[in-house]
Amino acid sequence: MMGRQAALALLDKALGFSRAQETDIYLSAQDLGLSRFAGGAIHQNVAHGDIVLNVRSVAGKRLGRATTNDLSDAGVQRAVETARQNALLMPEDPGFMGLPEPSEPAKIDSWDEATAQCSPEARAKIVRGVCLQGREHGLNVSGACRTGVQEIAVVSSRGARAYHAGTFAGLIINTMSGTSAGWAKGGSWRLSDLDTEALGQEAVSKAVDGQDPVAIEPGRYPVVLDTYAVDDILEALSLYGMGAQTVQEGRSWMNDFIGTQDARGAQAMSPSVTIWDDGSASRGWPVPFDAEGVPRRRVDIITGGVVKSPVHNSYTAGKEGTVSTGHQAYFTGGPVASNLFMQEGDSSLQDLIGSTQRGLYITRFFYTRLAHIKGCVMTGMTRDGTFMIENGRITHPVKDLRFTQSYVEALAGVEHVGRESKLVLNEVGFATRVPALKLSSFNFTGVTV
Repeated sequence: MMGRQAALALLDKALGFSRAQETDIYLSAQDLGLSRFAGGAIHQNVAHGDIVLNVRSVAGKRLGRATTNDLSDAGVQRAVETARQNALLMPEDPGFMGLPEPSEPAKIDSWDEATAQCSPEARAKIVRGVCLQGREHGLNVSGACRTGVQEIAVVSSRGARAYHAGTFAGLIINTMSGTSAGWAKGGSWRLSDLDTEALGQEAVSKAVDGQDPVAIEPGRYPVVLDTYAVDDILEALSLYGMGAQTVQEGRSWMNDFIGTQDARGAQAMSPSVTIWDDGSASRGWPVPFDAEGVPRRRVDIITGGVVKSPVHNSYTAGKEGTVSTGHQAYFTGGPVASNLFMQEGDSSLQDLIGSTQRGLYITRFFYTRLAHIKGCVMTGMTRDGTFMIENGRITHPVKDLRFTQSYVEALAGVEHVGRESKLVLNEVGFATRVPALKLSSFNFTGVTV
């Protein structure tokens, strides 16, 4: 770990090398401990660290970039000069309004010392407990346990100066029998937030209860979606349309609702659906500022099923004469809603199942891909625990199904929302906190082999 003083000193030195009109420099550092396991034993234990400098240089309406992890004076100076030279080679971009003005980000606590200091032995103890749970039922258990630290820092010639360090922990568990599979995933910035025993029980029970599944006819079914499946929906909606760049370029599912609505907004989903992004919320994976050093603001994206607003970086905000919401998640690319929340409801999981006369309970989706941007139509399959619901109770496992379904349309059919939510950390810096859902209809097109 570098620490605030060393990180900012490195960026100050790099900024001092710049001969460009304007420059900003984004540092991303990570120290990761990872223990992978399969067949009931750890087979790979990795300690990995990296520090990357990302440089942007401005020449009028031109913007150039360069990246390096060579932190020697010569390496840093070379990257800074390369970014300047790249800017001079670029065509002018009339939409570029310059680097953002500096603003003081909020102080956010996402640091846990026990997580930062987690040893391979501590991770091995977690893995052992999970593997023993699977062994009791003759299951093959695999997965990964990771802990670590991520640091980010930004300085710019306009005066931006920001640093943040946070910890992270995650556990993924796969369980398999001869005819079934189970899965569970947990993540947080505090290792102690992970109930590893409960996660193990969750993965084990799905594999045990899912043995000898039977095939059913494809078609439209009411569904109860576990939090992992709901996470996939939010991740896709974010990736394919919650950022202002996709909206401005006309390739967002939000385009059917933004710019055509009345003063109240356009209804796209069930009134039970409220989704927002909040980078400062400690119930997610909080990061106080983005890759431009801009403070991350809460953005209400869907409120009561009504489409409100996408998230912005400085470029997209400049094109609309507004301010950045602090959502430049990565060094390149458009703005991303990456700390998403869905409002909980008042139903227990049993309530969701009990309200279903005949339908399916789905643990998660797998290998989902965009089929059409209009409505965010996705194709993929169910996996690791798909069950038939009959007369308000789960009766038997079914073989996994393929689907083609508009995620916007699916959320328009939300009938009930779970009262408990779960944090799903997809990767460092992208998280959702979501409840389980009961949907009136979901379109299944085939049965997997």
